[in-house]
Amino acid sequence: MDMIILAQAAQNYAESNPDAGQSTGLFGSLPISTIWEYIVRISWLQAFFAVAFGAIYFIYGWRVFKMLVVINFTLIGIFVGKYLGTILEGSGLWGGIMGALILGAVSWPFMKYSVSALGGMAGAVIGAALWRSFGLPDHYLPAGALTGLVAGGLLAFSSFKMSIMLFTSLQGSAFLVIGILALLHDYPSFSMAISDAVLSREYLLPLMVVFPTLGGVVFQQYLLRHEEDWAMPD
Repeated sequence: MDMIILAQAAQNYAESNPDAGQSTGLFGSLPISTIWEYIVRISWLQAFFAVAFGAIYFIYGWRVFKMLVVINFTLIGIFVGKYLGTILEGSGLWGGIMGALILGAVSWPFMKYSVSALGGMAGAVIGAALWRSFGLPDHYLPAGALTGLVAGGLLAFSSFKMSIMLFTSLQGSAFLVIGILALLHDYPSFSMAISDAVLSREYLLPLMVVFPTLGGVVFQQYLLRHEEDWAMPD
């Protein structure tokens, strides 16, 4: 879901700034300041639900992964269908509806391939986040995303469980970071300091997502090994 949110934000930014992202690609055309604007616009209720969903992803995500996979592909279908419907001069609304129905329905019988695809996309997001964190040129940001995509894809095909843990931990981390930052921003005593830290250190926001993701994978592995009641569902 986090990729869909970022993709939609990038599309909106590119539409309002047509010259900003001609050479930098999707995420290269999405500055940290734009992501931060989306975060601070979230209401406290939305932030609370983001934190709650993030915790569920971290703790229960890999036990209900089938439902989460269908939800993810339904959202991807909405975004892709709406985009195709628009460029084909049709109805974006009906395109989104058809895309959601098709991808949502296909993801269930092809669950293993769907999990592998989400694992690869999670790897791409992590690769792009690390690329930005290291201050590498945005022009070559797709190279970082492609490296992460390959690594995530290889991980998905070598370990089905690890792929589940990777994409659920990444999405849980994104929800938690968005929710916590939005809640803290509502407090005047924290608002200015957090804004300055995020906007002046472009590596900070990506790392705030990557490190909890790795922690979520370790935590889920711990539950899998030490808690009999948390065995991976069939």
